[in-house]
Amino acid sequence: MDQWSSESGSRLPLIAIVEITLQCTVHYFVAREKKSRVMLSNSQLWTNFEYKMFIQWHQKSIEHTFPKYNHQQQSVSIVIKRQSEYGHNTHVVKIANRECSCGKRTQFGIPCSHAQRVYIAYNINVASMVKDYYDLMAYKNTYSKAFEPLYPKDYWDVPAFELVHDTTIRISTRPG
Repeated sequence: MDQWSSESGSRLPLIAIVEITLQCTVHYFVAREKKSRVMLSNSQLWTNFEYKMFIQWHQKSIEHTFPKYNHQQQSVSIVIKRQSEYGHNTHVVKIANRECSCGKRTQFGIPCSHAQRVYIAYNINVASMVKDYYDLMAYKNTYSKAFEPLYPKDYWDVPAFELVHDTTIRISTRPG
């Protein structure tokens, strides 16, 4: 365990790298936990990033129109308002599957502007369509775990295997 790290020329002992990494991780978790308490006291549903994305897409949704509705498949064609060279695109929102052909709902877990427009028109609670992992309590629970302090090196468990240097990884040398 007295090996030295040569990454980025720092030449720090391994124990120092482990301690720095742990301190940074704990600091990160403490800061996020404090942030979640503030958001909970403000009665937010989601974190700031997700809320901004939701509101931005909600504002876009007002400009969309949907002339076609398929009652059997519960799908709606949405026409996007023309913006410069883009626009007049059509997306299909499937209400029963909670899907949109743009793929943003699947990618981000937040209803896109097309889906929001349809949900509002059919009196479906748009906020309930946001994925559960954006819930503020899920965020708070992620960062509320406790960390064990780092014991001195003498108390570390000795690995049951031999640490062998990977000879296929070579340090690049520059000529001259």
